[in-house]
Amino acid sequence: GGKLILDPFMGGGTTVVEALRLGCRVIGLDINPVAWFTTKKQIETVDLEELQAAFQRLDQTVGKRIRSYYKTRCPQGHPAERMYYFSVKIAKCTRCHRYVSLFPNYELSRDEHEITAVCPKCYAIVNSKRTKNRAQCPDCGYSYDPRRGNAGRGSYTCGHCGQEDTVLEAVRRLQKPLPLRLYAIEGYCTSCGRFFKRIDNYDLCIWRRAKADYESQGARLLIPEQLIPTEGRSDPRPVNHGYRYFRDMFNGRQLLCLSLLLEAILKIPDPNIREFLLLAWSDCIDANNMFCKYETAWHKISLFFGLHAYHPIERPTENNVWGTDYGRLTFRNCYNKLRRGKIYCLRPYERLIGKDGRRIKHYVRERIEARLVDRIEDLLEGRGNALLKCQSATDLSFIPTGVVDAVITDPPYFDNVQYSELADFFYVWLQLGLKDKYPWFRPDYSSRAEEIVQNQKKSRDNIYFEERLRTVFVECHRVLKPDGLLVFTFHHVKPWAWELLAQVLLEAGFYVSATPVVRSEGKSGFHSSAGNIRYDAVLVCRKRPNSWHERCWAVIKKHIYEGSVEWVRRTLESGMPINQVDVVAIVMAKIVEYWTKCEGQAELQGAPISLAKALADTQSLAAIVLEQACSGGKRRKKMNIGQQGTLFTDLDARTQKLR
Repeated sequence: GGKLILDPFMGGGTTVVEALRLGCRVIGLDINPVAWFTTKKQIETVDLEELQAAFQRLDQTVGKRIRSYYKTRCPQGHPAERMYYFSVKIAKCTRCHRYVSLFPNYELSRDEHEITAVCPKCYAIVNSKRTKNRAQCPDCGYSYDPRRGNAGRGSYTCGHCGQEDTVLEAVRRLQKPLPLRLYAIEGYCTSCGRFFKRIDNYDLCIWRRAKADYESQGARLLIPEQLIPTEGRSDPRPVNHGYRYFRDMFNGRQLLCLSLLLEAILKIPDPNIREFLLLAWSDCIDANNMFCKYETAWHKISLFFGLHAYHPIERPTENNVWGTDYGRLTFRNCYNKLRRGKIYCLRPYERLIGKDGRRIKHYVRERIEARLVDRIEDLLEGRGNALLKCQSATDLSFIPTGVVDAVITDPPYFDNVQYSELADFFYVWLQLGLKDKYPWFRPDYSSRAEEIVQNQKKSRDNIYFEERLRTVFVECHRVLKPDGLLVFTFHHVKPWAWELLAQVLLEAGFYVSATPVVRSEGKSGFHSSAGNIRYDAVLVCRKRPNSWHERCWAVIKKHIYEGSVEWVRRTLESGMPINQVDVVAIVMAKIVEYWTKCEGQAELQGAPISLAKALADTQSLAAIVLEQACSGGKRRKKMNIGQQGTLFTDLDARTQKLR
């Protein structure tokens, strides 16, 4: 039946999917219903022909109606489809009482040679050379710098009288979100291609029709009614900006179209097909709300949760719910992405580099398809290959002792991510379609009392987090075979987090046998920018005791140093950038590895040395590690060192001692 793999924090399901691809049996748990549902649909099979037929029926029925709300005309007068609506928040000046449009800048799009911008006076579309600092409106003659707006960093300046104010103060006076002004669109014409234009009467008429339809049908529409939770909230920004309900994050046209589409999906008789299309629909919500902005250099909308936060913006962009030939994360796009994913499940492949340097697809024999069971006995006896549970990982009593070959997971990152707070945005919508079938979708919110997360505002401090994580790891130790592995990725910039993690592992009966380094996310990820940690340490943990008996801190430190140099050098030679926080995180991972190997009993000149003291030496050790990793003559020219200059401090006699 294949190796048995457990993921007690399965999240988006990576471990579950890959384990099935490799022919393993898998147990996946997550306390959050959104994570459970997403993983379930990733591994379940579907008839692709029936799925396509259901989508086409939607396209010809509700799809036609939704598309009618996004019609426009191109500048040449041809019928066209609207890809994006551009809006800007407006606030009333406290001095001259005029309305101020809060533009961080006036750019709509930017490429290598040209900037497309909006005129701040008449809202005409203005094209100018990128080499010029000023643009002149062809309609009203106004000259301005499209790169400089009148708002930013939470403040704005009235262009009429120069009065300065803050956005939060404007919201406080209004007691609700700031109103929006439509000013431009990007559309797609089958004859002319993509285009920008100023909002005209034709566009306003369609907007008014959508608004009237929304208001007339509001009582019967499927729209979440939940308030945004405020008690113990980690990210108060949506509430601070006047958003009281989750529905407030959408405009009327979005609420109308999302509701119409949800209603049509829920009428599909086949429950499996219905759930797959529900998954695609929930995916498109990420880019069909008024917390998305337009990425001027990339010519597409950004996703709400590209960052792990609720981030209100002054110039939101409205997407096309159904979608055109272009555009990002429309329902049409999300369906096609889902369908490609299920095709991949039938015939997985690896991307390889061919002899000519081009990427090629290497197809493998595996398939990703779950035979889901509800009982552990069925899984152990081979009557299925996957068991998913929507529950806390602190209770693994349903798994017998010593039957799991490996635990592969990604545990919660202390206070870095408030999972249920983010998941609520999708949960309140999915609940409308799933609460009658799954009991874990019946509560108003996705948050559960047993959630393992550090949140001081909910009285969940380090002690709470440590106790809950220890409970999970103790249970993982119990269900693992004697030679089983606990493997998870981790990074954190704070030494206390590593110290707590090491202590939990030791108390649960584990030691870290290795800490290889991998890229934590793609180069284009929002969290990959300089100053953020871009690499994860993979903590490979085994059951204690181990055969490593060194206790002398001087010798242990040499192992830490050499292991850190090796992984920093390998990273640099691969062509990947590395910065100060990356090296610091790698060094801390190595300290934790060897600290657990010696079972926390390191000594310096006969006296015990604490892990806190060991981690306190991280900064100076990281500087020496990078200096040594970067040495090597000609090889250094090929390395992407990035910000390494900030590390060359404190290179004193310690360098010589280590050498």
